[in-house]
Amino acid sequence: MSRSSSRLRWLALPAAALAAYVLKGPADPLQPSGPEDGVGPITRRRYWVEVEGAAHTPEDVAEHWRNHLPDHAPKWLAWFRGLDHPVPPVNRGDRLRILMLGVRRGRVVVEHADPLGFRVRTLRLHPDAGTSDFRVYPGEEAGRMVLQIESLLRTNSQFDRLAYIFGVHAAQRRNWELTLTSVAAYAGGRIVNRGHESLEMPQLAHSYTLPEVPEAPVGASAETASHA
Repeated sequence: MSRSSSRLRWLALPAAALAAYVLKGPADPLQPSGPEDGVGPITRRRYWVEVEGAAHTPEDVAEHWRNHLPDHAPKWLAWFRGLDHPVPPVNRGDRLRILMLGVRRGRVVVEHADPLGFRVRTLRLHPDAGTSDFRVYPGEEAGRMVLQIESLLRTNSQFDRLAYIFGVHAAQRRNWELTLTSVAAYAGGRIVNRGHESLEMPQLAHSYTLPEVPEAPVGASAETASHA
């Protein structure tokens, strides 16, 4: 065997192992996972839209969002379906299956629900490890509210981290921006502000209080510098 053929053979082994991992999935794929199970930095990613003149109450919007998340997420980016039963309804303890970008599988479980939002936790069959919180913050004026998606995650594997760095982050951001736009359309009124931020920290937790929303025109984005 020539040296070049031997080199190609060794290069093919990691590729074969990677393909097997993506297609077969991890052991115990439906076990909950958290940041301690992932690799790389813990990252908080936050996306929001601010709405005024909404026709529905914050509680109505939050309930609809939880039960109809598959309808609001763009199917070409994230195809949600019920794992345990058809949805709606979606309640605490229900599991959802996701097909991302048409190739990558994911599973999550709804671990928390309240009148103004819900939180999902990844299962081991998911490219991330951690939680995402979907929340409606009522404004001081009737019809005004902020819709927010806040994720506290690490990537599930070195492969998923590389995929995120080399482009998946853009698809993820687009998915949640379109989801928020769709939920805002259900709420009624108009979007007056929107943005996103990403922050890397050693340890993070969902706060359940609205961080300061910068004054910015529709379409602007807030970028937060990463910290080691």
